[in-house]
This record gives sequence, structure tokens and C-alpha cells, in this order.
Amino acid sequence: MPPAVRFLPSHPWALVPEQQRVDRASAKATSGLYRESFRYVRAERRPEHCAPWVMGQELGWRIPSPIDVTLSPLEQTELNPGDDPRAAAQAAARGELWTRERSALAVDRTNWLHLYQFRTEAGWENMFLPNGAGSIEWHLGWNAEIPKGYFLLVAPLESGPEGLEIPTGVISSTVCGRMSAGQGFGIAIRPRRSVTIERGQHIARLILLHADSLQATSTIQNADTTAAGEAGA
Repeated sequence: MPPAVRFLPSHPWALVPEQQRVDRASAKATSGLYRESFRYVRAERRPEHCAPWVMGQELGWRIPSPIDVTLSPLEQTELNPGDDPRAAAQAAARGELWTRERSALAVDRTNWLHLYQFRTEAGWENMFLPNGAGSIEWHLGWNAEIPKGYFLLVAPLESGPEGLEIPTGVISSTVCGRMSAGQGFGIAIRPRRSVTIERGQHIARLILLHADSLQATSTIQNADTTAAGEAGA
């Protein structure tokens, strides 16, 4: 049996990942219409007729945005908060200090960073968290369960929101479990300019990988050496 992935919404506003389906029947009908009705013009070389392209489009899942939001670049200064976090933020000439693992990130106050707090059993939590190097951790309101020995590849879309960078990352089943026990599944994003995203708009892609895929090796055969060997024979 093929491996199964479960997406579990943990909040009423969450939108779980979706599988993409290419409309091959419509493309086939269009090709037939041109072929039967026109002398010259054709529609045979459509991407929907290319099996590798179709498989590439339908591979994995698309992550939809759960909210309408306008994001903007977030400059961040990583520092040691010490015993006086306010002084550390002032030294960096930033308005806020966000404590993360082993250090803190000083940022300027940005409305969207605070605006999307959501209700949990423990109280209000931030959907967006500064993540360092200009990136932000975006919590999406759902959890993912994948089989042991598998990984989820987070990748950008070919036609994702312009101005929103999605750093490529690989998430193990163990990390998925930790996310489920915490604030839920999240991805890293990096706005490069002001970008407006609508609820339901696809922002990134998920692809299931087996551990063997991460351990694959390659060899390179020298064409000149091969040719010389064949000539000598």
C-alpha cells in the first residue's frame, strides 16, 4: 500500500493542504476542436498533454494561506538579551525583542506581526514569529502525520505569490510530531517586498520523500575516457 499522510486541522480557520489536479480532459477537447475545425492552427503542444509535466504538477500538496494578509520585509538583528532585554533592543535601534532558542531577535514594530493572534486553550498565540535572517515562521493551524522513515519537503511554487520567498526545507516525521505537540505545522517565509495574499491562495508546496531519497548518491562518467576505451577495443 502507498504511504498515507494525514492533515489534521487544529483550529476552525485552518485550511489543510490540497492536491493539485490538471484538467487533461479539457485540454484534449480543445486540441480536438482545433484539429477538426481549423486548417492551420493547432493546440497539440499543450503542457496538459505532457505526462512528466502533469505528474510534476500533481505531485504532493499545495499549502493554502489561512488568512488575508499583507506581508512586508522584516529586518532582524540577532543578539544576546542579557539581563536587560530592553537595553539590548535599544542598542540595536529596534522597537521589539523576540526571544527564540539561545538568542533573541530585535525587529521594528510591524502591524501584521501582532495582528493575527489566534485563540488556543493556553491563550492567545502569534501566527507569525521572527525566525532570523529576515525569515518568519508562519503557523498554519493544522498538523501533519507522516509514516516513520519519511520526510516532507517544503518547496516554493512556480507561480507562488510574487515577492514571497519560500526557503526550501525538509521536515522529518519526528519534527512533525514535535510541531503537533506545540503550535502546529509551520513553514519559513521571507517577504522580499510588500505582498498581499488572500485566504485560500497557494503559498508553498509539500512533497513526501522517503529516507532513501535523502541518501541517494551519484556518479559521473567521463565521456572522453569512455570514448578512448571503446576506440582501443
